[in-house]
Amino acid sequence: MVRPYFFEFLAHVKKRWEGKTVVDLFAQEFRQRPREYYEEAVKRGRIRVEGKVVAPSYVVRDSQTMSHFVHRHEPPVLAGRVIVLEEGPDIIVVSKPATVPVHPCGQYRKNSVISILEAEHKTGPLFPVHRLDRLVSGLLILARNSRTADFFRQEIEAGVVQKQYVAKVKGVFPAEEVELNAAVIYDPREGRSSVEVRARPAKEIAVEIESTLKGASKRTPESDAKSKESCTKFRRLSTDGVDSIVQCMPLTGRTHQIRVHLQYLGFPIANDDLYLHSNVTKRSKANTTADRAAKIPEVPETISEVKDSSIAVLSTVSVDVNYSDERLDSSNVTAPSVAVTNTKQGDNTREAEREKLQEHSKNAEIIDRRSSEDAENACSNGGDLLEPGVSLSIEANEVPELQKERSQFVSKSINPNFMVDPLCTHCPNMAPTGYTGDDEGLWLHCIRYSGSNWTYECPLPEWAL
Repeated sequence: MVRPYFFEFLAHVKKRWEGKTVVDLFAQEFRQRPREYYEEAVKRGRIRVEGKVVAPSYVVRDSQTMSHFVHRHEPPVLAGRVIVLEEGPDIIVVSKPATVPVHPCGQYRKNSVISILEAEHKTGPLFPVHRLDRLVSGLLILARNSRTADFFRQEIEAGVVQKQYVAKVKGVFPAEEVELNAAVIYDPREGRSSVEVRARPAKEIAVEIESTLKGASKRTPESDAKSKESCTKFRRLSTDGVDSIVQCMPLTGRTHQIRVHLQYLGFPIANDDLYLHSNVTKRSKANTTADRAAKIPEVPETISEVKDSSIAVLSTVSVDVNYSDERLDSSNVTAPSVAVTNTKQGDNTREAEREKLQEHSKNAEIIDRRSSEDAENACSNGGDLLEPGVSLSIEANEVPELQKERSQFVSKSINPNFMVDPLCTHCPNMAPTGYTGDDEGLWLHCIRYSGSNWTYECPLPEWAL
């Protein structure tokens, strides 16, 4: 666990922020902290505009530079180490542990693969060839220079790179190879992907199921503008009659593609709360990351409720499910046509869990605001990042002026692990406010990447053996 440290976030004022007071901007756009905090931070000069202390009533203008000096508390990650599998003058290949992001993002900086490698192996600058979700484990390729990174980028863009993952899913996955062509759309606000869907009368469900299983593909002009073509092949490796170990081979790279395709087929990853249930709490309401918000259950829409209302959520866009054996029993694949899942929720235990997590999340600072749509790139972001993907972060001990100012910011009281900041919304706790300690690595693991004349592999995780 990383000790809290001082940090400065920088960002440019967006056009839609222009005309707001600096306090209103922060209170409305970054609700992970109370308004009173931002008022005090502006008065103390922790929030500045163009490097100058301003009044809380100061009105910002487009493209101005804002800075936010904070006492940063990084969320803990699981204890797994970043294992170096192969190292050379141009490349380093590692096994990424689950819950650790690839690169600094959101509330994570020192607890990232790139920062850990620099601290432990003095690797210098690294360029990720591909990315993995924060909760995903497995093979990660990093280039040591831009020339090598450009080589891999060209290989990926040319479509010659083959990717393999392994997942543990709920249910008995079909023995035959399954190829799913289903357009994926990513919601950056909620951090969740879906297969393009629209409401359909319940009486059309049977026709839709039959068409889907025959490989029919239906598109609309609206879907062309929003969704992205996606294709994944799946092959069952083993099953115990309850869960299955499945090899996943994405032919395209969309955010959460494997996770949402498995959900769509009716075999979601067995511990993936974000896609296990049809209805999950939205992160914009829970004020936390998408995966953590999903642990707060909502009352689901059951199949019986769908029939009563004569409405079901049906996938109608770019759906093409191919099975290698046409004799496949349709009873194994009834789920793809219906996006709602008949999950067992709403009992007393889960209701108590929801109340507990809602209380934890009420004033949470962790908030995932990242809008990247790169393949398998959904680092669970949050915290004080002003403008994800644009912000420049500078550690306080790299800025002499901030070093001088630290004395007025920091309390003289010291807890056993770190110096307490009286204005910090996390202190005196080491973990950030709202962190419940329930992070769990997904049962999704990258095992192999190969290209024109290269192959890198990673050992299987224990749950897949």
